[in-house]
Amino acid sequence: MADVLLIQEDYFKKLVGIDGNVDFKKLESTIIMVQDIYIQTLLGTPLYEDLKTKIIANPSLSSYTNEKNLINNYIAKCLAWYVKAESSYSFKFAYQNKGIQVKNSTNSNAADTNDVQLLKDEWTLKAKAYAQLLMDYLDVNRTTFPKYDEATTSGINASRKNYFNGIYIRNNESTINDYYNRCEDKC
Repeated sequence: MADVLLIQEDYFKKLVGIDGNVDFKKLESTIIMVQDIYIQTLLGTPLYEDLKTKIIANPSLSSYTNEKNLINNYIAKCLAWYVKAESSYSFKFAYQNKGIQVKNSTNSNAADTNDVQLLKDEWTLKAKAYAQLLMDYLDVNRTTFPKYDEATTSGINASRKNYFNGIYIRNNESTINDYYNRCEDKC
């Protein structure tokens, strides 16, 4: 099936506060990847493909009010935050003939990679919170979206789990590696 975007440019930029001068075309590959990996896992292949088919048939979804509500109020919000998180390194680095380059500007400095990772982690947590809202909504509206429960052998069955708890690291260890190194020293 053709690639179909489940979010429009203006709505995406409004949801996640992306600057208006960001070229949306540069985000399309990330949007497609996020849809295929994260959103399809949440919806399951039958519902995911059904939504794409309905968008192709009726881009405004005027004949599909339930699907329009699902996409605009749940899927798009989850999708937008995953895209923002997943594209963060793409905006820091540029792939060029002479290798991977750090982008820079005369009017600003590129963010430190650690700062970018911190923001990416925060945006991923927001995406996972929206993913939970999406799963909760679909769970309550199973009769409206029967393809959510449809099992498949040629794709992905809908995920019913959304783990996003952190790991507690005691004392002053700043990373999980610090914790493991300390444990190895004691063994």
